Amino acid sequence: MVDVNDDANGGGYRRVEVLTGPGRRRRWSDEDKARVVAETLEPSAIVAEVARR
Repeated sequence: MVDVNDDANGGGYRRVEVLTGPGRRRRWSDEDKARVVAETLEPSAIVAEVARR
């Protein structure tokens, strides 16, 4: 059984973001996708930083 207070026991609540509707999806061209993937393959690249940009 799940206790509804379990999240509060850890000292805080987790943030939940709900995305609804098709209008929130981004459309990436094949060229953009290739550029992002190539950037992550650079020796000094940090994937999380590339993703944030």
